[in-house]
Amino acid sequence: MISNVIPADALIGMTVLSRTTGNRLGAVQDLYVDPVEGLLKGVTIQTSDGKLAGIDYNNIYSFGKDAVMANDDESIVAIKDDWLENHSHAKKHLLGVKIVTESGNLLGQVADIYVRLTEPPFIIYDVRESILDKLLGRNFFMLASAGSALSDDAKRIVVPNDTTKNAASSLRELMSHVNAPIHRKSLIIRTPDEGEETIVSQ
Repeated sequence: MISNVIPADALIGMTVLSRTTGNRLGAVQDLYVDPVEGLLKGVTIQTSDGKLAGIDYNNIYSFGKDAVMANDDESIVAIKDDWLENHSHAKKHLLGVKIVTESGNLLGQVADIYVRLTEPPFIIYDVRESILDKLLGRNFFMLASAGSALSDDAKRIVVPNDTTKNAASSLRELMSHVNAPIHRKSLIIRTPDEGEETIVSQ
């Protein structure tokens, strides 16, 4: 595997610890992403008491082999089920999404999702039409930032017609010509105030 690029599944289920106290804060439930900017915005977790919470990418100290290290115990913020449902997450919303060009040609669907954990923390899609495509070498890898629109029902991502020209047949090939193609915008996390949403995306 390419250094600092891992499949989303490798993070999901991973223990989240506080760097300053060593306390177990929960386990990663999914990755919160911006499917058009193509960036990892943070992670949602299930806390030790079974509640849902979020951690902004800015509050993650490191991604280790065995645990995600949050800056401190205060790095997590409670979220509601409806917030999780209405904001794009890697496993819950983007797997299986169809990739369609502006000319209306179906390129395939998102079969796997990878993330680069260092700055900028961008998302990579493994796109193919069927399970057999990868075995037959018919899949390709593209930066999620190539997407120009996500449908309201999150079933289609529209990409420029030349997307396949900037794609690659392997992660290694894609990463060899990636040079910070995107700029990160932070996820804003607010403390609860009279029932307001606790996490607000930019």
